[in-house]
Order: sequence, then C-alpha cells, then structure tokens
Amino acid sequence: MESGKAVLGVVDYVIFGLMLVVSAGIGVYFRFSGGKQRTTEEYLMAGRDMPMLPVTFSLMASFVSAITIIGIPAEMYRFGTNMAYLNFGVVIGVVLTTYLTLPVFFQLQNSSIYEYIDRRFGKYARTLTSIGFVLQAILYMAVVLYAPALALSAVTNLSIRVSVVSIGIACTFYCTLGGMKAVLWTDVLQASLMFIGILAVIIKGLMDLSITQVYRKGYDGGRLLFPSFDYDPTVRYTVWNILIQGIVLSLTGNAGSQIMVQRLLTMKDISRARMAMFLSIPMSCGFHLLACFAGIIIYARYADCDPMSDGSLSSTDQIMPYFMMSSLGDYPGLPGLCICGVFSGSLSTVSSTVNSLTAVTMQDFIRPYLESRGKSLQNMVRGAKVLTLFYGILGIALTFIVALFGNLLQSALIVFGLIGSPILAIFILGMCTTRTNEKGAVIGLLSGIIISSWISFSATSHGPPRELLPISVAGCPSLNSTVNEIMDTPTSLSPYAVTTTAMPMTSMENEDDVFILYRISYMWYSLIGVVSTLVVGYLASIIINILKGKTEDVPLELISPMAMYFWNKEKMASQEKKANKNMSLGLQEVLHSEAPDATNVKKEIKANESKIKETIMETMSNSWIFCF
Repeated sequence: MESGKAVLGVVDYVIFGLMLVVSAGIGVYFRFSGGKQRTTEEYLMAGRDMPMLPVTFSLMASFVSAITIIGIPAEMYRFGTNMAYLNFGVVIGVVLTTYLTLPVFFQLQNSSIYEYIDRRFGKYARTLTSIGFVLQAILYMAVVLYAPALALSAVTNLSIRVSVVSIGIACTFYCTLGGMKAVLWTDVLQASLMFIGILAVIIKGLMDLSITQVYRKGYDGGRLLFPSFDYDPTVRYTVWNILIQGIVLSLTGNAGSQIMVQRLLTMKDISRARMAMFLSIPMSCGFHLLACFAGIIIYARYADCDPMSDGSLSSTDQIMPYFMMSSLGDYPGLPGLCICGVFSGSLSTVSSTVNSLTAVTMQDFIRPYLESRGKSLQNMVRGAKVLTLFYGILGIALTFIVALFGNLLQSALIVFGLIGSPILAIFILGMCTTRTNEKGAVIGLLSGIIISSWISFSATSHGPPRELLPISVAGCPSLNSTVNEIMDTPTSLSPYAVTTTAMPMTSMENEDDVFILYRISYMWYSLIGVVSTLVVGYLASIIINILKGKTEDVPLELISPMAMYFWNKEKMASQEKKANKNMSLGLQEVLHSEAPDATNVKKEIKANESKIKETIMETMSNSWIFCF
C-alpha cells in the first residue's frame, strides 16, 4: 500500500457486515422482548433497571469515539505525547461529576436534565439550554460520523458519501427499533471491537519494531514529550491547559450533557451509577493511552519516510487507517477488524447522541406543548421513534459540511467548547449558588457562547500557523531530503461558509501582529466558555437582585450536596471564629468586674459558652449556602 490505496478483501467486508448485522439484530431483539418499547419510559430510559455492565461499557464507548481512535494517534505523530496527560484532568472531572451534579439529577429523576434548568431558573432558560444542546449534539454527531468515513476512504476506493450513508442508516435502524436498551447493549459490542482494533495495531507494530526501537525513534524524533510549565496561553500544549482542558472536557461530557447523564439514570440508584462511572475511568483512560501509544508506534514506523511528504496521504488524520492497511494487509480479516473498531467508535457515539436528542426533544419541547393541551406523553413511543429517525438522517446530511473542517480532533473540541462549556456553567451556577436568577443565567449563557464563538472563529480565520515537529523523508524511495519544519495552518471557519484556506506567512515574526486572543491555544477555549458564563451570569444576577430588592428562594433539592457541604464548612469556620472571640471578650469582662466570685465566674463562662454554641448550631441549620 505504500504507493497507493489498498482494497479490503472479502473477509474484511464480511467482518464489517457482520458487525452491522449483529448491531441491527440487537435492536430487533429489544423491539420484541421485555416491555417491547411500549412506553416512552422504557424506550428512552430502559425502564431504569439496567445492570452495571452495559452502562459502564456505554459510558466508555460514548466518551471514546472515532475522534479518539483517529485523532489521538495523529496528534502523537504531529505534536508528541502531550495529549497523553489529558487523562489526569479527565479523572478529576469524573470524580467531581459523581458528587457535584449526579446526586441532584438522581433525586429529580427527570428524563431530560434540562428539566432541572426549568425548576431552578425558568422555562426560557430551559428552552435556550435545550436548543444549545441540540445544536452541539448534531454538530458533534456529524464530526464523529465523518471520522470513520475518512478512514475508509483512505484505505479503499469507496467514497466518503457511501460510507457515511451506510453507517448512518445502520445506526439509525437499531436506535429506532430497540431504544435505549439496544443502544446500551450494542455499546458493549462496539467497545469490545474498539479495544480489539487498537490492540491489533499495537501488537503488529511491536512485531515489526521492538519496544526499544519505538522508544529510540520516538525520543530521537522529539515525540516523547512532557508538557511545559509555561504560563504563556499561546503555547499549544502546557501542563496547565492540558489539565484544565481534561477537567472541563470531562465535566462537559459527563455533568452537563444529556448523553452521559441519561445513561446513568437508567440504573436503579445513585450508588450503582457512581460505581459505573468509576469503573469506566480505567476503561476510558486506558483506551486513550493505548491510542497515544499507537501514535508513537506509527511515528516510529514512518520516522524515515513521512507518508504526507511523499504524497501517499493528504492529511495526517489518515495516518491511523493508512498504518492499519499497510501493516495488516497481509493478514486476511485483520484490516476489516481494525476498521470495525474505528466504525464502532463512531456508531457508539452517534447512537447515544441520537437517543439523547430524542429524549430532550420529547421532554423539553413536545411534552410542554402536549401538557398545555391536556394530553399525556406516556404513549408517544411512535413519535419518539420518528424523532430518532429524523435525527439520524439529519446527522448524515450535516456530515458533508463537517468534511470541510480539517483537523478532526481540534474541530471536535471547538464544537464542545462553543456550546457545551457555557451550558455546563449554567448547571454550576444553578447547583452551587442561590443568587443566580433566570435573567442572569440567560445573559451569562449567551455571553459565553458569543465570546467562545468570537475567539474560536477569529483564531481559525486569522490566527498564526502552528509549528509541527520535524519529520524526515530520507528513507523514501523517491525523495532524499529532510523536511525540518512544516506549518500547520488553522482551518478557516466562518458562520456563512466553511472552507479550508491556506494562510501563508512569510515569517514567524508576523505572529506578533496577530491579536493576542486569536493566538490562544485551542485547549483554552472550553475554559473561556465556562468562566465567561459564570462571571457574567453571576454578576448580572446580583445586579438584577439589587434592582428588584430581593433574592428568590431556592428549594434544597436543587442545590448540590457537595456545594452545601463546602459552603457550610466555610460558614461554620467563620461562626466558630466569631464565637471564640465573643467567649474571650466575655471572660475578660467577667474577670475584670469588681470582687468576682470564683463560682459565679465559672457559671458565667459555661452559660456564655453554651449560649454561643446553640447560636452557632441554629445559624448553621438555617443558613447553609445562602451566604453565597
């Protein structure tokens, strides 16, 4: 395959077809078994009695998509091992999710997490956040649909259009028939195929090159890196932006997204849901590290002859499937198995997204409309299936726009940052503060989206090129030179048209002429969305409360227990400090009184101490976090 595209063999196509048939069969099975999807509760929430195994696999398969399988090895190839350290932030984000937001969602037991926004703020805030999620989910679904299509087009003559349509139809079929149960159990199959595919790549790579050779080539090529501690926000990867990006990305995907929370709510109680999340951590992080290792192996394989430079590939996003076919092509069935792993990463994410889009649309838009007319949503399963079919088709259509974005991983993270991060901030404001009101939340959400969009769109259109690590073509048969530096030009993104535009710069000195915000690393975009929403939303709420002259009461069940504990602890420390001061003053006053009686002094001190402690307990029982 070194000189052109390879063609998948019959065995490869049989394996790929078998994967689609089994996935579809799972959908058919759950259509005619159990409750037979007769109620929206069973169709969308699997009856809330799912076992831990499929939920754990689904959490991993939904979080780890085809973007990970294709994008992470490409990042290792171009920028080194910096992204491997993202896992530290992801773990922190998962732990925060289990104690910050999950208890509130389990107590409310809503099918849509945006019903919380309605109860906490109001219907306008709920509508806005629901629309934001729908837009984010559709765009991200299109990105992950495009990824495996790109993989297939890089190794066969099958067009991207045919690939997208075939994958999308298969996914939509089993989602529509089997509902949430089919989605969860197909995720078990697809997660297993993802692990098999990535392990096949690693094992074959280590058969061709020893671990010592991989290490030596990676080290000599500058790929084995530890992120710098530089505080410069324009540096693409640092310890700080990787850690924070991991935390925000994890919170956005787990705490502030319908996709993950809906899966957790299919379980009976919160203890099982927490255990499922904790079990998914080693699976998700382990797969991420395997993808990173695969990227280093691929670099070691092509360290002396870069496929991009010799014309074999048009994009480094094709490097993973290219390696699959060039290294595994002599083993019938293995290329097909690896391609199934890539497609599985897409299918699992798309199926979860389609199901969640249906739940949000039914609960946040159709249900209020029906209830206003005295009708029930309980028997609207047919409508839910129509919505599932609609979103599947829409995702297929939008994929052809995403094909113009360029870098897959960066595009996916930008989509998350634009909408997902501000929505996450709204949940934080709702669960961790009591002074935030609906108008402030809406103002904050819109501000966060506008600021994030402005920076990301402007950066991709006007930002400076990014430097790639050195690559070599000294070992290529047709080339005998070394490329010391290649510039990675950002994708040009506009709200009216999406194009990939090369922006030549004669010198890196021109970078100083670019506005500082446009030079910020894309790893900061998500944090910018969160912080801008939090600050603007909270300050706007304070101003509105002052103008109104009052602060609305917030029911206890809408506040995070973790936030309550934190602010209670701060309040108690303040009260104890004040009490100790009062006790000291009271003691001095008694001791300095004329002719004090020792017995009376002791009684006075004990009385004051008891009174102050009672005051502290009474204050704490009534104040919890209202000070914030």
